[in-house]
Amino acid sequence: MALEPKPWGLRALALVSGAILLSWSLGNLVALAAFKLHWIARSDLPLAGAVVMGFTFDVAGLIFIGVYLRKQGVTLADAFGLKRGPLGPAMGRAVLLCLLVVPVVYGTMFIWQAVLLAFGITPEEQDILKMIRDAKHPLMRGYLLTLAVALAPVFEEVFFRGFMYPAFRQRFGVAGGLVVVSLLFASVHINLNAFVPVFVLGAMLGLAYEVTGTILVPITVHALFNTANLILLLFLPEP
Repeated sequence: MALEPKPWGLRALALVSGAILLSWSLGNLVALAAFKLHWIARSDLPLAGAVVMGFTFDVAGLIFIGVYLRKQGVTLADAFGLKRGPLGPAMGRAVLLCLLVVPVVYGTMFIWQAVLLAFGITPEEQDILKMIRDAKHPLMRGYLLTLAVALAPVFEEVFFRGFMYPAFRQRFGVAGGLVVVSLLFASVHINLNAFVPVFVLGAMLGLAYEVTGTILVPITVHALFNTANLILLLFLPEP
């Protein structure tokens, strides 16, 4: 395995996670206050939530992780394997891995949807896809697309695979760390229809990080997967 041990554990993870949740909660309180003051219409609340998520969760999360690492004297290159050989081969592996990830995750999704339907549960589309479809202003749609294909993959991979996985890996080993982090990754998407496919995606991204040792590979795979997902779900005609 190529991933080196990291100089942080569950206590550091709890500290950074708490800061992220506090930032996100404060952002939601500001959005709620704006709604109560009639600065935001009820119909715009989901979009306001996406803006809050982007800045108080994703951006703030990257800042908190960076601040923690700097205080510990750990460089980003050492923390996330950014110096592990030339960039070209890593990106090539990421593209090849994405070609494997897409059919595996979609195959899992079709099986999981069949299971849900068998139990009388109607699968629901993820909120971000609904918001992109419903966004009327080009700037808002552009922001949501950027959030889906760039900002979210960078934050989620840095946090879940880059920061969280090594902490759980120290405690539970490779297999246990992959399972725990993938379960948490699937849970934060808060969508039953996506839970099992996102778990599989998270496990594959975690394994990619474990094998390659650089966070650039899962970031690239995640971004490519989200892009392919958006093209398939938003721009192809529905049957």
